[in-house]
Parts: sequence; C-alpha cells; structure tokens
Amino acid sequence: MPTYQYYNKKTKEYFTENLPIHRRKNPCRDPFVELVITAPRIATISDRGGKEDKMREQILSTAEHGYQEREFKEEIGIMPESPEWKKERRIKKKQKSQWL
Repeated sequence: MPTYQYYNKKTKEYFTENLPIHRRKNPCRDPFVELVITAPRIATISDRGGKEDKMREQILSTAEHGYQEREFKEEIGIMPESPEWKKERRIKKKQKSQWL
C-alpha cells in the first residue's frame, strides 16, 4: 500500500498515511488538508557491511546449509535424489550471487 504525505494548513503539520490508491483523496475532504507531492522512499541495499549485507549473508548461508544437508540425506538414501538440472540451477544461482 502506498504511503501519502499530507499537510494541514490549520495546524501547519505534515502527516503520512498508508492508503490504497482509490482512497488517497479522503483526507483532502477537510478544507485545510492538502496532498503533498513527494519522492517515493526507496530502500537500497549496499555492499558496505550494513544490516542488509549481514541479513543477506545469513540467508544465503542458511540456504547453503540446507542444501548440504539435503545432499547428505540423498547420499545415505534417506531422501530421494534431486534431478540433475535442479542441482545445476542451484550452483549457477550461487555463483551469480557471489559475483554480485
């Protein structure tokens, strides 16, 4: 749901609301409230070792651990073997994520 910013002329305050597109004009029914045009907030992921990087690395390492566990179970016969194309796709994805 988009976030919209409004300005109240009477109190001289800005406020934001999460509203569906078809309800974005509802707060403007008050004669003192107007919709403010603002730039959208965009989340960026950096490679500087911030929270996003740590979370991404944790997710990737957990997934890799799961894949290794699955391969081990396939080797000892507990689990049916995955198709070869699926393993190749996973390896290519892993390589691609390491290049980024």
